[in-house]
Amino acid sequence: MENLHEKAYFNIGNSEYYEGYYIKENRWNGWARPYFEKCIAELFVNNFSTNDFQIVYDKYTDCYICKTLENGKVIQTDIAEKKVIDTKNGAKEVYDFGSIGWTWYDYTLEEIKSREDIHIITPDKLIDEHSINLDY
Repeated sequence: MENLHEKAYFNIGNSEYYEGYYIKENRWNGWARPYFEKCIAELFVNNFSTNDFQIVYDKYTDCYICKTLENGKVIQTDIAEKKVIDTKNGAKEVYDFGSIGWTWYDYTLEEIKSREDIHIITPDKLIDEHSINLDY
């Protein structure tokens, strides 16, 4: 039987901690490899997209396309594909942002709930848009 994906909270060096899933032992160069539900992915896509790094959802292939640009030209493209994973709460449709080489930190809720000035973003409690830092 395949390992169940565990719920955790992922951070990439800002004040937002995004709820997602992973297999703790599956890492890329020591970094977590998270999967996110679409509602969570949509929020951090807004946070991380810049003129030199664009993330767009492609409704035809049902994936996120991440493009790195240099002088207006695409120099690298990564794909966050949709997958169905097994969790202790059943199957979840998620997007694989852990396979595109980003440096994600992973935490349990207990590790972060006492921290100040953070935003914990979960599907069932999406924080209102004004409390999320969309400027990077």
